[in-house]
Amino acid sequence: MIITKKLGTLYFDRRPVDIGTPYKGQQVLSIGNTVPGKEITMVEVNGQLIADRLLCTKISAIDLEEQGFSFGKEVLIDGRRYLCRLLKVGVRRGAPNEWDAALDATSDDNELWHWKEGFFWGQEGDVQIQIPCCRAVRGCPSARFWYHHGASYRSVYLGFRPALEYLGSVSYSPDTLVGKAIKAYFPGGVSIKGHLVDFSDYDIVLEASTPVPVGCSWATTEGRNIVIDQGNIIWLKEV
Repeated sequence: MIITKKLGTLYFDRRPVDIGTPYKGQQVLSIGNTVPGKEITMVEVNGQLIADRLLCTKISAIDLEEQGFSFGKEVLIDGRRYLCRLLKVGVRRGAPNEWDAALDATSDDNELWHWKEGFFWGQEGDVQIQIPCCRAVRGCPSARFWYHHGASYRSVYLGFRPALEYLGSVSYSPDTLVGKAIKAYFPGGVSIKGHLVDFSDYDIVLEASTPVPVGCSWATTEGRNIVIDQGNIIWLKEV
């Protein structure tokens, strides 16, 4: 059974706007408390919530990156905390990714996902897709269509379709999670998954299933483990 729910509202400069409103540039973009008549419809799939359509258009990948939404930004919606981010959409046609996994688990039906309304930005950029100054996009001609556009490109047929991950009301303490699979969140939307094997007053040690992010100064690799400075963790949760 496909589950959808009305959750949250899109805001420009702290003012609620209708779904699909074009972005004018220089506005502060946010997602916050649900306003009747301006609700976002989310599809619950694979442990996350994905917007069923473009929330706004004429917004570039650089706009979204500068405002923290590319890899994840904490938002508060109706008293609950979420990580709001772009989907992983694949480094090329046919590569495994979150968008195709969501379609596999639900449907390719435009009545559910409204993909005919336009392309949406994904996380993957020039380093991953090996196309300078571009970002991956999906949708428009078909549900599974993959393409790329320049990161600064704006169009009424290109926009923002976010995913939400529930962060919970209370972050776990490391002593309750030793031996368990966890996900740790860090500033800038960075996250690392792994099994917590040890901790101290200053660090946690993960047998990690994801690598240390490029340019990271607060985590180091030691054999199969990653040692992380606890002072940089903004959230821990069991997965």
